[in-house]
Amino acid sequence: MSITTTSMPFWKEYPERDNEWVRQYPTKHVPVAEEEVFGRKPMGAYVHIPFCNRLCFSCPYIKHQTDRDLTRTYLDALKAEITNYANRPYVQDHEITLGYIGGGTPTALTAPQLDDLLDHLFGSLHMAADPDFSIETTPVDITERKARVLLDRGVRRISLGVQTFVAEELKNLGRPNDPEMLKNSIRLLRKCGFENINIDLMHGINGQTMESWEYSLDVAIELGVTCVSFYTYMEFAQVSTKRRKLPPVPERAVVDDMFLFAADKLTRHGFLGYYGDCFAKPGYQPKYGETSWSEDVPIIPLGPTATGHLRDYWYFNEPDIGRYIQTVMDGRLPIAMGKHITKPEAIRRSMVLGVKAGRVDRETFRRLHGVDFVEMFRAEIDDLVDKELITLDDKGIEVTGPKGWYYLDNISKAFYSQEYRRYPQHLGADISNFISSSSLPLEIITRPSAEEACHDH
Repeated sequence: MSITTTSMPFWKEYPERDNEWVRQYPTKHVPVAEEEVFGRKPMGAYVHIPFCNRLCFSCPYIKHQTDRDLTRTYLDALKAEITNYANRPYVQDHEITLGYIGGGTPTALTAPQLDDLLDHLFGSLHMAADPDFSIETTPVDITERKARVLLDRGVRRISLGVQTFVAEELKNLGRPNDPEMLKNSIRLLRKCGFENINIDLMHGINGQTMESWEYSLDVAIELGVTCVSFYTYMEFAQVSTKRRKLPPVPERAVVDDMFLFAADKLTRHGFLGYYGDCFAKPGYQPKYGETSWSEDVPIIPLGPTATGHLRDYWYFNEPDIGRYIQTVMDGRLPIAMGKHITKPEAIRRSMVLGVKAGRVDRETFRRLHGVDFVEMFRAEIDDLVDKELITLDDKGIEVTGPKGWYYLDNISKAFYSQEYRRYPQHLGADISNFISSSSLPLEIITRPSAEEACHDH
């Protein structure tokens, strides 16, 4: 038997007049606990340390030679920036569940400096009971004292810039060429108590062969590291030294084969692929990136060039260290440029960055955005499935390895809107000469949302 609207006293269709006084929405209710209403939401933090004790010519990132006075001044500014964020109600309504400390080389700082910085960071922001924090280091810069400080302060994952275990290739990179020292640094971290150790390796190094690449992978596996990230070496116009000319880099086809070879080898040894060129033992993937991208967790950016995502804005900090320090010490956040993320672009952003983690869950996505991405992006998904780059099932989409991992960024860009197609990624260094630290208004942090405004009144 069908029910007409006229039989419902709480619902009348025009031209009948509905007499139910609308005073709330939604109208369906379920049990709600106090913790759900007032519990802090997850948030992440990225901390940038732009110093290195040794500058590598193969590194394209903004960094500075460690200088005692500049480092001390910078750390004072960084702590002031942390305090600035910590005092804001929006940040206080969240708790830090994950974080990443990158550079540069964070462990270029001394053990007391690391201890003081982490004490301020963990003491100023609301930290979850056991936040997932990672930090970058090099085999040269990590010591037992620094490792114990990191562990004591709550850092649980460490990423070691190894690049290669072959002495000649280390020399070609301009790095200390003692493979045994690299191995000992990993053993040291194990001895100190680090259970989750990532190492970075490079393929396509000057003079590298498939045999030497396999050797570096074998050493990593034998040492028992939990994560391996590998990157294509960036050739800088056949850099020459005063002593010798570097051998050529492998041909592009060989470099491509190196990627596929590593993906296959690591998978066969129990590693799982994520982010395309990163592989981890089950349970050891870092939450920073995987969680923050796929679940849209807001990220606080701390330090010059740091990138964050807060209050529907994606933005990055002033890249020039001098202007960064001045802005922060003047009491302002060092926001340089960014973009307000509209609802449609937020949905696309979750797809673009979500596939980097290897899988996008359909139900989680629906909970976050209120839409079914499979239906919304049916044409894009069907095309990627036809190309055998992803698989689709009732639970969501998954990148197919190793082919899909190799083309991971192609997959991401399939979900760009027309506005951003063929528009390049931002690099802080590109615009450091002409941007000012007041390009975005502070209101993106201080202005209350509509929800907060209702609560205030």
